[in-house]
Amino acid sequence: MLKILDNGTAKSGSVLTLLRAIIDAVDDMGGTLGAIFGIFLAAFDTSLRAQKTKTGSNAQLMDVFAPAFTQAVDALKNHTGARVGDRTVMDVLLPFQETLEKERDLRKAVKSAEDAAERTRNLRPKFGRASYVGRGAEDQKLPDPGAWALMEMVRGIYDATN
Repeated sequence: MLKILDNGTAKSGSVLTLLRAIIDAVDDMGGTLGAIFGIFLAAFDTSLRAQKTKTGSNAQLMDVFAPAFTQAVDALKNHTGARVGDRTVMDVLLPFQETLEKERDLRKAVKSAEDAAERTRNLRPKFGRASYVGRGAEDQKLPDPGAWALMEMVRGIYDATN
């Protein structure tokens, strides 16, 4: 991701161009989280393009972005049974998406993601490697790594836009 940014891909100002480059990078990421992000980002790209065509060029950013994000999350739900409470990336993705769709406010959605990432400290893993590896008390004091990573990403997007 850093190489993509360092290479100037974002300088075009096109979210769609940057998104395509990120999808390629995520495809090389590997692991379950890479697959989850890959499915989500591919669906988001498709939804964002369709939403942009539907709303036209005069639409407010959140009126394009939020519904496209919701459609992508809905598509991802078809590929995983993980939901809020399972100690996965979905613990952050779903509250972020719900707040973004309802409020159309990135700051509020990021706050929701931050709170959700913190709550994963108290959850028992039900999916993925964490469900069968490292069940010690010390491991449970740490937040879920995938959930935390997503929270950092959305916080970074927010910080970069303000």
